[in-house]
Amino acid sequence: MNTRKHLVYSPQYQSDLTVLGSNIEFAPDRGERVLRELAREISPGVEVKYRKPQMLTFKQMRRTHSEAYLDSLKLPVTWAEVFGVKTVLPGNGHTAKILRKLLNDYRLKSGGTLLAARMALANGLAANLGAGYHHAHRDRGDGYCVLNDIALTVHNLRFEKLADKVMVVDLDFHQGNGVSSIFADDARVFTLDFHALEAWPMQKQKCSLAVAIRKHEAPLYNEKLKAALALALKSFQPDLVIFVHGADAYEHGLHSRGEGFALTLEQMKERDRLVIDCFADRHIPLALCFAGGYGSRAWEAHYQGVRHLLERARDYTV
Repeated sequence: MNTRKHLVYSPQYQSDLTVLGSNIEFAPDRGERVLRELAREISPGVEVKYRKPQMLTFKQMRRTHSEAYLDSLKLPVTWAEVFGVKTVLPGNGHTAKILRKLLNDYRLKSGGTLLAARMALANGLAANLGAGYHHAHRDRGDGYCVLNDIALTVHNLRFEKLADKVMVVDLDFHQGNGVSSIFADDARVFTLDFHALEAWPMQKQKCSLAVAIRKHEAPLYNEKLKAALALALKSFQPDLVIFVHGADAYEHGLHSRGEGFALTLEQMKERDRLVIDCFADRHIPLALCFAGGYGSRAWEAHYQGVRHLLERARDYTV
């Protein structure tokens, strides 16, 4: 199949966040690992094709984020707050270069979600092999998220008159507090958010349909998900779905063990099938973005989701 119609990626997605002094075990190579496994398993000896995105412009970013916040991204202290580090880089020319490079990486990955959404509207299903920065608010970053690519995508699609009503299905381990706060008063965005009850952020934001999973409820996860999807579609008919994939719900993609529930790879596979099939069967365009995932095995969960998306793309018609 022509995977270039369904996949978005750039080698520049592999941002080096250690320069900020964070000791979090981010997995910057997840997209590359997924592509490598796709090449090995479904197209041996053939490079998997994808489209490269463009960085969002500041004009596009201002459709979601405040001018004051975007200006503050020139300051080391802003990045220190978003990444929860005590060490603040010195305000010199070298630091400015580092922060400009990191911001450009976020702009590129956020542009990838916008491109994947456009491709989904044209071709049914698409995936951005990165991003999913659902914690960033309109006027501040949060939880390692500097820009909110999901909100940016919704606002820019509206500006381009490509989509108006959007459903965000967020299955990251942590609540998408930034997305929920940005669209709290927007009836044209439906936020369905599955998250760990006991996990950060401790103060959850109001969303259209929240399902908080307790530590012991992993066996009920997919049963609850199936019911929630049916309930959401009873009250909201979207032009587009943005699927915030979240590999940190996977037992080998968690940020920290013991924080809440953990799903097996088989449960993750069933989870992704439920979401992708739900909307593909109804011919509702869906764009997937990665979101959380930590450690050396997080890519395994993303791979299953992307592979099923490509399988359904073979017989999907808009």
